Amino acid sequence: MEGNSPPLFCLLIKNTWQKLSRYYNQRLSKYDLTVQKALLLLEIPPGSGKNPRSLAKELDLENSSISGLLDRLEKQGLIERQKDPNDRRGILIYLTPEGLTARQTITSLVEELDRKLQTELSSEDIKVFRRTMSVINKQI
Repeated sequence: MEGNSPPLFCLLIKNTWQKLSRYYNQRLSKYDLTVQKALLLLEIPPGSGKNPRSLAKELDLENSSISGLLDRLEKQGLIERQKDPNDRRGILIYLTPEGLTARQTITSLVEELDRKLQTELSSEDIKVFRRTMSVINKQI
């Protein structure tokens, strides 16, 4: 790669994701949360349960990784496991009242950055960005 060439897409995405992770980890640390925990809490709809396999799939995590993450969130009192009434061997993950509060805090932090970005980008920029991300997701 030549010195004047623009960075490859994968490097731009990696660098942006690292900065975004640092940005959110710094803000989430005062709530004893990480980006990974926050993403999981955002995947659990308030008032509804979700099975661990679907959470793992949505977050692109191995089943063993999701188990440890769920253990840590349960220990913090943010989620609870309940038997799945439709599957006698299954469980569903629910937000506790503390988990719901954490989810609302996470949502506020995400919306805050989203608003900042929208003030800097035109509606066309946003449309092109979304289309670009969609193409990238389809290719990988």
